[in-house]
Amino acid sequence: MSKILKNLHWFLILYALGKCGLIFYEHSEDMTLRKEGVEKARSDLEKNERTKKEIKKYLSNIEAEKAKIERVAQEIEKTQQLLPSEISDTENINLLRRMSEDVNIKEVSIQPDADDDRGFYIARRYKFRAKATFLQFLIMFEKISESKRILNVATVAFKKLDQPQRSKFQLIDGEFSLEAYKYNAAFKEDRGLDQLEKQFQEKNNQPKGKRKRPNNSGGNDA
Repeated sequence: MSKILKNLHWFLILYALGKCGLIFYEHSEDMTLRKEGVEKARSDLEKNERTKKEIKKYLSNIEAEKAKIERVAQEIEKTQQLLPSEISDTENINLLRRMSEDVNIKEVSIQPDADDDRGFYIARRYKFRAKATFLQFLIMFEKISESKRILNVATVAFKKLDQPQRSKFQLIDGEFSLEAYKYNAAFKEDRGLDQLEKQFQEKNNQPKGKRKRPNNSGGNDA
């Protein structure tokens, strides 16, 4: 017993050293965890800043695209207003007949067709048939191109006449379709802005990828 009491101070010193070692180890673990937390918070902050910059840049691009789309739409609507609001068959047929008389084309037939809705404008086609020389048809086309009205020759077909020719100029059976236009009052150019906004919302609402946890199933280091 006296021997134990004699060496008791050594036991107390060893106990104190063990206790200090345990406290130091726990403090080191706590400092490591705190350091990892600080690094993670810093990493998350940097990631959030990058995301914020990306969103700001994306929004800026969206606004630029909106302005560009709006300018194009306004140009289309401005062009639309250059077309007449109505198509007059009487005026167009009389115009074609006067052109035919100017180049001495006989036996003229002009038939209007149904309207064709093509978005911001509506087209009406006229079928023109006549017997004339090739040169007369060419002069007729030239007069159509010089007209103040917006007229467009869509299709052309020529066929040789199977009959005796008295003139030195060969007569042909010619047919062409011609289109006149008016603007479509019911049409409004789609800006597509809703689609742009939808794409942005879909991109912004995508779920973030889940971060994988480290695998701690392995054995402890010796």
